[in-house]
Amino acid sequence: MASEEVLRKTLKNADGKPFAKYKGITNNFVLEDFEIIIDEVQNDKTGHTRMRVRVPMKAAGFPADTWDTPVRSMALRDLIARRFWESARTHARSPIPKTDGGEVYIPRPGQEILNRGSVAITQYFVEVRFTADLPSVGGKVCAATTEALIFSRIATIVSESMFFSAYKQSKLYNHLHVAENAEHIRSSLEEKGLVGFVAVGSILPRRDDDLAPMVDAVPFDCDDSLKVTFEVPNGEPIVGMGVPKGFTVITGSGRNGKSCLADALFAGVYDHIPGDGREYVISVPDASFVMGEGGRPADSVDISMFVGSIPEAQDTFAILGSSVSAPVSELVAVSEAVEMGCRMVIVDEEFSSPGVIRRGFLASDDPITPLSELGRSMGEAGVSLVMVSGDESAIRLADRVILVNGFRASSADVEKLQSDVVYRLPADRYPVSKGIVYEKARKEVSITAVSIRTVEIGEYKVNVPVAAFFDNAQTRMVADAAVVAKDLMDGSRSMLDVCTEALRIVTENDSSVENGDGMHHAYARPIDLAAVMNRHPQMLAIQKR
Repeated sequence: MASEEVLRKTLKNADGKPFAKYKGITNNFVLEDFEIIIDEVQNDKTGHTRMRVRVPMKAAGFPADTWDTPVRSMALRDLIARRFWESARTHARSPIPKTDGGEVYIPRPGQEILNRGSVAITQYFVEVRFTADLPSVGGKVCAATTEALIFSRIATIVSESMFFSAYKQSKLYNHLHVAENAEHIRSSLEEKGLVGFVAVGSILPRRDDDLAPMVDAVPFDCDDSLKVTFEVPNGEPIVGMGVPKGFTVITGSGRNGKSCLADALFAGVYDHIPGDGREYVISVPDASFVMGEGGRPADSVDISMFVGSIPEAQDTFAILGSSVSAPVSELVAVSEAVEMGCRMVIVDEEFSSPGVIRRGFLASDDPITPLSELGRSMGEAGVSLVMVSGDESAIRLADRVILVNGFRASSADVEKLQSDVVYRLPADRYPVSKGIVYEKARKEVSITAVSIRTVEIGEYKVNVPVAAFFDNAQTRMVADAAVVAKDLMDGSRSMLDVCTEALRIVTENDSSVENGDGMHHAYARPIDLAAVMNRHPQMLAIQKR
């Protein structure tokens, strides 16, 4: 650990020398208001330097009640990451004039309140991990502008984001209270026999960029018969529509909010920031959205509870295929989700194959048993089905029917049909990584997050349209967990165990105060890591019958 004087002297000695001389500032420096830790200096002007800043908790001044529980700690770290990003965007978005650097970067948080690796809080300090581009002129060290980067740009960002006094207390506590209330509701769903909850007054439609609610949207409401009330730790009780366990069909005429409701329930696996409109749209944390993905691969997935003998699969107890049809892909996705512990499957007829939703007219010999006929039995097996459909047979087979009209939900009483089809949970699979080529160019293991729902493994890009990735940092988390999963997939562990353990290892490393490895990470679910691995064409899995 060195002083501010040492930092300035080191920079002065390197001034005007080749860029590589910046390596000399790899150290911990104690400045007047904070400590700056320079973990790894970029090799040249095109790279990024990994840094951390620490503010002693006594100076930061955040009261213990803002971080002394896991939920509040998560929410406060999320809020600090947002403020740090906003300040960096204001003060360090572009290079320092007449130089090649000066930008400060932290992943942009989305609408979800997540466990973010870019911020750490202990009883002793607050720490933010980020990258900064060291400035240079003509490829040479520029001491004066580097001092401006650290003592002006970064110091300003720190002052605006890492001190309690920089926040309006009502807004800070509101952020914490919303997360705490949402987590309380989520943990209480089971005792009320629910898998989802939508608060009255929620704004469900999204703006095109999904970063805010749609302007002038109609707030959600529901009939009294659907309402349930949750007592919450902060504020008045919250009233809204409960989505019970079992088979629920959401129906109604077009453009009245059915799909928006289904999308919001899927997004409800995470908490949302105040002002998002979906703060109290809450779902069980392992909910899964399923859609047709014609052309995706499948390996040893048990879909025998849905399908008998079909031309494209010799064995539906362990279906294999490098490119399965859209209907089969949807059934594969259901089994893969249930295998990972999913308790609520969401399907929307707009993105589904008709034969998966309901049995067609004069199709009594169809080998596929549609989800609507299995819905009640799935619920009895612990897997609730929420289906958006206007099909009469699907509606009549449901345990309950929710009619949506202008974002108002009501209960529809219809004559019920019976189904004697029995659902069976799929067999577990045990993944093996030896068939996957991880190599790319000179890298023996290359796994990167290409976009928010695409992960490149080796030279193959895996697209996962149904993953609950709403933040690029989540995709980065999964990509790095896939590296860890490579060595865990030896055929001895189930897919659930592999994905859970891989994410646990990455999270444990991220939480260490000895490094800043988690700066690009945000919480992701094991079910979504599995979704990536399941869609790789070289994935090999076995069943132990």
